[in-house]
Amino acid sequence: MMSTLEKYNGVFPERLRKLLDDRSVTRTELARELNISRQAVSQYADGTGQPNIDKLKTIALFFSVSSDYLIGLSDYERIETKELTAEDMGILDEAAQQLSKDKQDLQGISGAFLSLLAKSPQFGNFASAASDYIQAVNHAKSWSNTVSGVYYERKNVRMKQFLLFEALLDVLAYSVPVPDFVEKEKKAREKEASYNAVNPEDD
Repeated sequence: MMSTLEKYNGVFPERLRKLLDDRSVTRTELARELNISRQAVSQYADGTGQPNIDKLKTIALFFSVSSDYLIGLSDYERIETKELTAEDMGILDEAAQQLSKDKQDLQGISGAFLSLLAKSPQFGNFASAASDYIQAVNHAKSWSNTVSGVYYERKNVRMKQFLLFEALLDVLAYSVPVPDFVEKEKKAREKEASYNAVNPEDD
């Protein structure tokens, strides 16, 4: 028999609570949508109660997620995301296979990192800079037939490389913000000054 904690941490109640929090939906609002009591929704959320098939479908429609996601048969919230192919997402099949392999071998590190980057509003600029860099490299391979051509292509590739690096930093700055070191230094100095005032060094 499952303990209260195990029920609370079950897939359905955990995902229901997450959806309620993420969408800023109150249990009263969901109860009204399901035509049940708020107490019944609370039981769904803490794992002491389970919805029937009809209620489950209504919850899935209300939050625009798949029923499979709610009960743990899928990790994709949205049906349209689950059905996307590598072609739909505009990535090479080899890249999709590598991400799938990473998910098995590295607990999805590459996929998780890609998802993190893709959330940045600067990701489009990064993708564009990456495309420009690849085009510049490919162009250099085909057209560097003279000394002046070699100089020009090298300069162009390096410029595209720099722009790509800058675009990546912009994406990372959003996804993994760097601490305000100036403010941290200020607080550290204040702390040290306070300590030195209380504990002056002997002359």
